[in-house]
Amino acid sequence: MSRWVLSWVVVVWMLSGCGKEEGTREQMVDLEAVAVEDPAKQLVSLSEAIERSKRDGSLYARRAMVLLRQDELDKALSDVNEAIRLSKEPANFFVKAQVLYLMGRREEALPLALQAERNSFESSSLYVLLTELYLDKGEYAKASRFAKQALELSPDDPYAVYYKGRVSEVTGDTVVAIRHYQQALEFKPDFAETHRSLAGLYLAQPDLAQARKHTEHGLRLSPEDPELWHYKGVLQLQSARKDSALASFEKVLALSDTMQAAHFQLAQLRHGLGENELALQHLENAPRYSKELKYLSVRASSLERTGENLAAMRTYERMLAIEPKHTYARQSVARLRYRLERPRPQLDSMAVRQRGF
Repeated sequence: MSRWVLSWVVVVWMLSGCGKEEGTREQMVDLEAVAVEDPAKQLVSLSEAIERSKRDGSLYARRAMVLLRQDELDKALSDVNEAIRLSKEPANFFVKAQVLYLMGRREEALPLALQAERNSFESSSLYVLLTELYLDKGEYAKASRFAKQALELSPDDPYAVYYKGRVSEVTGDTVVAIRHYQQALEFKPDFAETHRSLAGLYLAQPDLAQARKHTEHGLRLSPEDPELWHYKGVLQLQSARKDSALASFEKVLALSDTMQAAHFQLAQLRHGLGENELALQHLENAPRYSKELKYLSVRASSLERTGENLAAMRTYERMLAIEPKHTYARQSVARLRYRLERPRPQLDSMAVRQRGF
């Protein structure tokens, strides 16, 4: 689950007082006051409340959620662990699941989220989290079940609608996915993640006008989103604006230097500019594409231009293994084989003697 979704989860959890269990839980601090205060004030008021009532687990859980919003995950985990020690409320397990997810400990997050769900904690935000966790695992049937529960519980909730779209997209039903994404935008027009998802789907169709619209809107809302910058670069390539595209892909890597798609695009652009060493460096960072003919073609050509003839020939041979009728690869193998196997010219023996050798 991305950080923007969890921020929403935090707000919903805090406003709802953790869902159906409010009547049976320990008394919490004033919910409305905590919800409207800024995080610093929330932390002060919650810390003061904890000093007065150190055995109130709900206060630790509430402070953990504020710390989570502040990205202080270690402190949040410490607080929620104390909350669980004091109280086995299902909501506390939900809070801990969120913290662990943001810490990258997804395998630990899933059983805690399930524990909250199995103990009758009913919340669309919990079902959204479970949907995301099962999407991560590639267990789409389970993801679909929880997405459906989220939507049934909160049919007007943009995040529940969005995740229903996510499930549809990964299972190949792009028509339904687009419909859900558009519905999510009706509920929340400034939903950057939905604009990003729509941009990607429209780019694949391709519907460049719609892709451009959602890319630009998404970037206005989330200017540091590397995937949106990647889409912008692809759209610029479609318009033959190579210089602009190069700048966009460089921006992608400035934000996320592990995005292989951007490395692959930059490899092609740098190769086109004759910057072969840079092209090879970018290809090394895009192994996902290493079996594609375009990848192999750029690699082989860059290697040949830098004098790595044997490596270039082997790469052209890999192209032929994939596409035996690839004319350019066949011609290149023949050219490089001749270059590598032709005998070296020998110096004339008389000239050698005359030079005193």
